[in-house]
Amino acid sequence: MELGFILFWQIALMFVMMMMGYAMYKIKRISSLGSKEMGAVLLYVVTPIIIMRAYTVEYTAQRAFNMLIALGLALFSVFLSIIVSKVIYKQERIENFSATYSNAGFMGIPLVQATLGTEAVFYLSAYLAVMVLIQWTLGVVVITGDQTHTSLKRILTNPIILGILGGLAIFFLQLTLPKFVLDVFNIISGMNSPLAMLVLGVYLAQIQWISLINSWKIVSVSLVRMIIIPLIVGGLMIFVSNEYYTIKMVTLIAASAPVGFSVAILAQQFDKDYFQAVRYVCHSTLFSIVTMPVMVILMDMIWRMV
Repeated sequence: MELGFILFWQIALMFVMMMMGYAMYKIKRISSLGSKEMGAVLLYVVTPIIIMRAYTVEYTAQRAFNMLIALGLALFSVFLSIIVSKVIYKQERIENFSATYSNAGFMGIPLVQATLGTEAVFYLSAYLAVMVLIQWTLGVVVITGDQTHTSLKRILTNPIILGILGGLAIFFLQLTLPKFVLDVFNIISGMNSPLAMLVLGVYLAQIQWISLINSWKIVSVSLVRMIIIPLIVGGLMIFVSNEYYTIKMVTLIAASAPVGFSVAILAQQFDKDYFQAVRYVCHSTLFSIVTMPVMVILMDMIWRMV
């Protein structure tokens, strides 16, 4: 239960940072262009460095095996999300994508790091790799209805994938990074939560708050993304030994995170309903301050009982 309270505290801190972004946009100190550029810094610099930093640990056979466990649970979780979202939303493309893919990067990384430690990010990277690969292939097809928009080049040049490949090289080749580089990694890693929440605050400032609560569809996407899917994923993980408790909890946090920023990015890129996508992101993020700790506390109790 302590883990759930730590998670609640971290999300509350992130919510305060989000309100700072909201206020900065309202007083015209951050523009939508500025938030877009901060998002680019997050995607192309901060997130890959956080992932590589997590791999600067000593290689052991146990860690390598645990990585395979994390990869297996990630595949299980993401494919289960795809199935549940497809069954519920069928031909509703933005809703399907939003319910399937979580904000496991921008929100998952700081929350996992704060609650489970830096090494847990090592296991979270498996989830990120699976999710990025699938959302930039199958996910793009879902949101556009067109298979021609997917490409191997786009996947291989994704900053998260590059960060994971760099991290794997560091881990398996046991590359020793200079202290100066590690210090840079540590400083940049600390930028993740503030930047991500400032960007989300700007998103939130551009929509009418009433639009977040007067649509059943918006509420339903949050319910599917943050309650139904985590309950199914967490419930089925009772069959996974608690010897891998940390990996299970990493998977649960990633699976219960709110709607990912990627739905807004892709909706804008492919001329879909961008503002509706932003509403899904904002609504789910606001309510994650309650749902994520509840999911963690509930599953922690269930796993410990079996």
